[in-house]
Amino acid sequence: MNRSILSRVRHSEADDSGAAAVEFALLLPLFAMLVFGMISAGFTFHSWLNSTHGAQESARFAATLSIQAGGGSTDSWLATVGERAFDASNLGTSTTARADSVVCVAIYAPGNKFPTTITPARRVIFTAAGDGGVAAAFANGTCPGMSPAAAGADYVQVSVSQPADFNFVLGSATIRVEGRSTSHYEAVALS
Repeated sequence: MNRSILSRVRHSEADDSGAAAVEFALLLPLFAMLVFGMISAGFTFHSWLNSTHGAQESARFAATLSIQAGGGSTDSWLATVGERAFDASNLGTSTTARADSVVCVAIYAPGNKFPTTITPARRVIFTAAGDGGVAAAFANGTCPGMSPAAAGADYVQVSVSQPADFNFVLGSATIRVEGRSTSHYEAVALS
């Protein structure tokens, strides 16, 4: 009788030998999805940080750059700040930017108290194409999706948007990450 119990125990131990391999095979895809998802989320977060940093640095740069130092006209000043936004966001330059990147720079100066005439609300939107070219569209108004600051205040707005690829084992998705910043325009006119 003892031998039959002992033989049953030995057979049950031998039958469980492949269970670990089966469990590993079942859990490996889930583990891989989790690991690759975390890595991809890290890259997406890095893209968002670049966009936010670029918008903040460019808005601060714009807030202290006089219109004269930026080229003498509102449009050349906007182009100078836009170039800075591309560079600060690690998107390339305004002529060779990452495809589908969008940079908006706006200046709002209702008092028009500067020696060079500034259009009260002027913006430029740079849109990068897939071939590396960048289209610039100048218009009156503020950056889309950004609310105007306090009435009567002079300020600049910078918005940087770029696509971020989120890859995981079973597929991928492209999402847009965006950084926005508004700063009080405090540049002093050059004499």
